[in-house]
Amino acid sequence: MTTTEPPVTGMAPGPGSDGRPDTAGGGIERLHAFDGLFLRAEHLNRIQDHTEAHARALGEAGGPGVVEGFTVVLEDDALHVGAGLAVTADGIALRSGRMVRLPLPTGAFREDGFWWVEAAPAAWQYGEAPVQGAYCDDPCSGTATVRRPYEVEGVRIRLVEALAEGLGGQQAKHRRNHLANWWFRAERLAADPWPYRSDALDLPRDWEPPGVAGKPAGVRLAALITHGDGTWDTDTWTARRDRGAPPPERHWQLRLGMRPWDVFMAQILQFQAQLADVTGEPDGPGGELGPLVHTLLRLGDQDYLKKHTKVEMGQDLTDLAEGVRAGRYGAPTRPGRGVHALRDLGIGELPPAGYLPVEYRDPTEWYEELRQRMSTYLGDAVELRYCAVTAADVARAVEEARHRDRIRLDERARLRVPVDILVPLGPQEQPATRWVAFVRREQRRCAEERWQPRPDTRQPDTDEPVDVALGDASVTEW
Repeated sequence: MTTTEPPVTGMAPGPGSDGRPDTAGGGIERLHAFDGLFLRAEHLNRIQDHTEAHARALGEAGGPGVVEGFTVVLEDDALHVGAGLAVTADGIALRSGRMVRLPLPTGAFREDGFWWVEAAPAAWQYGEAPVQGAYCDDPCSGTATVRRPYEVEGVRIRLVEALAEGLGGQQAKHRRNHLANWWFRAERLAADPWPYRSDALDLPRDWEPPGVAGKPAGVRLAALITHGDGTWDTDTWTARRDRGAPPPERHWQLRLGMRPWDVFMAQILQFQAQLADVTGEPDGPGGELGPLVHTLLRLGDQDYLKKHTKVEMGQDLTDLAEGVRAGRYGAPTRPGRGVHALRDLGIGELPPAGYLPVEYRDPTEWYEELRQRMSTYLGDAVELRYCAVTAADVARAVEEARHRDRIRLDERARLRVPVDILVPLGPQEQPATRWVAFVRREQRRCAEERWQPRPDTRQPDTDEPVDVALGDASVTEW
């Protein structure tokens, strides 16, 4: 049997091209089988490689992220990472079928340091099978070569140390929110968004499609934060991004100053998870004094006393005293359920939309209770407007806030941040839920309004009726 190959000019065909200047290979190769071909291991491996290359290309086209599972729990002085499925930026599927236990870091920690908890590809071989037909082995002697015939494509959980500017100088209760705010900002600016650049006065001249760039090998699952002296905290949604849009969509959204959907969801979930954690059951005195006791025990250890001079011990005691005064030697405490200022809970910045719990004691005075609770939660850094809505309206309003700026609870700012409080009401004009939503209000002033700048709204509350938006109509207080 003879075959006729198409004529090729120039170089011989190879993995990079067929020899012509108008063709290019991309790493997807399959076995071109024919009668009389002596099949060897390399040919069977090439068949598998072809399937793997196709799967990775499709996985890469769909974008990276976590699909399901991979929960991270801090327990018994170790990280426990559950089973799950994720896809790397290179399109590699990461599937884990069991809980993985990872010890916490030890040794000296950098002041602004923290760790990313990542899932990365791992492979290993197992099993045993004799090599048949090897020329140098006697099949009857029992000395034939043995190989491992199976290979697992699994997951390795790892810790990657990183630095967040200013993290070490924060009190324990503020570190988690500080890290989240720092990373959300860095994540948005990393794509060089045109509206936020120094030369944003002019339209960009470069509108070329995204090129091929280096891609991270792992998928982030959580951030691990040390509060010093044996206390730790994890934050899932600062790090984790569930699988969402394909790479081109994310690239142009970030480039135009938009917020991809998975990033928006992560910012909301980070706030909700931290709020739920810090308003759980209140901590006892032991939980508050634990880090300080740990430090004192270390300073009193015999090995420490033998290995340090009096000057070094004096410096350590000075650092300890300064840390106590600054609140660095105390793990974040839970004040318990109730209404607390978010800043006092360590939350100084909010996503552009989210949810807050509300419990009403007197059904007839619920609106006044709501105003008091929101004022306590958010402080004087926001300008609040209360709106009656349905649950479906809440979903739409939250979605519309996706690309707006985050809400900084900074009472030193000259202007308060305009925020709407959305209250789902039932048929009897009573709250239908024990929660409300908050959304950063749209900032749009048109020519018909003469481009009037928003006046300084920093002024004490009054007893004047408050406008409440009911559908398309505006009415006064209930």
